[in-house]
This record gives sequence, structure tokens and C-alpha cells, in this order.
Amino acid sequence: MGTRRKSLRLLSLALCLALCGLLSGAEKPEADAFEPPADLDEGWYARIETSKGRVIARLLPEQAAQAVAHFAGLAQATLPWTNMITGEMMTTHYYDGMLVHTVVAGRLFETGDAGSIGGVMPLLYVPEEGFGPIDFSRSYMMGMTRMGGGRISAVKFFVTAAGQPWLNGQNPCFGQVVEGKEVVFNISQVRSYSNRRPIEDIFIEKIRVFKVGDPPPLPEPVPFKPTRKKLEMRSSDP
Repeated sequence: MGTRRKSLRLLSLALCLALCGLLSGAEKPEADAFEPPADLDEGWYARIETSKGRVIARLLPEQAAQAVAHFAGLAQATLPWTNMITGEMMTTHYYDGMLVHTVVAGRLFETGDAGSIGGVMPLLYVPEEGFGPIDFSRSYMMGMTRMGGGRISAVKFFVTAAGQPWLNGQNPCFGQVVEGKEVVFNISQVRSYSNRRPIEDIFIEKIRVFKVGDPPPLPEPVPFKPTRKKLEMRSSDP
């Protein structure tokens, strides 16, 4: 009898271990599972999770190919970038956990600076582009920031809460907000210091890119080194 009981205990233990193995090997739900809204048109989109709520924007690779390519590569951790504080080459989700470093009341907010002071970011740039039919004349658009010397950042971007037509032809327009417009507006209204830095910390918790339908693949990011414009000597002759 003792031998039989021992055999039964061993059999029960084996069955338990086998069941545990099956459970552990079962497919686990993705931690970042997300179901896109059903009413989105075919295309590429950015899901921007902020500490104030979610924003979804349709990307515009058809008119700002390199702005979209760099933005998507940094958001998806497929484009390596240099940490300007440590000098280390990184392959992480660049925007995750980043602060919104600028707000302009009722007009826009800006992010993309790893140092949160507006000037510490990878030296990545994009060419003059994005001046297509969809522009900043309407509200709730995404654009890349133009830096000193006319260089256009491939890292810092802004989201408008109102029409900014003066930006047309100056900054690449590479996205259009389709959900979460109230989030954009609320962030733009946050009180700020005199340098436009928000008094309240606002975080970009994560940015992920997704597609709806079967749009053409996103373009690959191409390195771009802007050249400074040379001063031209003008003759005094009539």
C-alpha cells in the first residue's frame, strides 16, 4: 500500500508540474495592448500617451517623409540616437518619460529635448519638407521645430492647439491630431514660467506608431547634415 500511495503522489506531482508548464508556456497578453478607434482611415498613426491623457495623430509621410521617418524611428526604438549628456549611443524609445518643456498659452506645446531645457538633444536634422496641402492654417497639427541657423530638428516637435499660419513654409507639418484635441488644448493652457517652461511637470509617457489598413511602408530615415547659408557679397554698382 505504501508503494502505491507513493506512486500516486508522484503521479499527482508530475501532473501538477505538467499543468504549470502548460500555463507558463501559454501566450501572455501584451502589456501595451491597444485597440485603435474603429473610425480611423487607412494610414499611419502616432499614439501619444501623456500625463494629461491620450492623443492620436495621423502621420503625413506623403508630404514630410523624413520628419515622419525620424519621429517614428525614435518613437519605436529602431533609430539609434546619441545621449548628449553621457555620449552613449542608445537604442531605446526616445520620447518615453520625456517632459513637455514649452507651452504657449492656447497655441501649442513642445517636447523632444532630453535635457528638458530646450537644447539638449541628439544632433539629428531633416531637410526642408512638409510644406504640402495640409498645413498649420488649421489647428491641432504636428510640426518639427526649426532650430537656430535654420536647421530643422528631427527630434523636437510641437503640437498646435490653434491655427498658426505663420509657420507655413517654415516648419515641416508631419501630423494631424484626430483624437484627444482636448488633451492638446489643456496642455497648452498649463501655467508656465516666463521662459514658457510649465510650472506643472507634464510627461510624455510613451509614443507608439501603428497602422490602420494596409498603407505603404514608412520611409527609412536618411542622415541629413544641413549646411549654413553663405553670405553673398553684393556689388555697389547699379
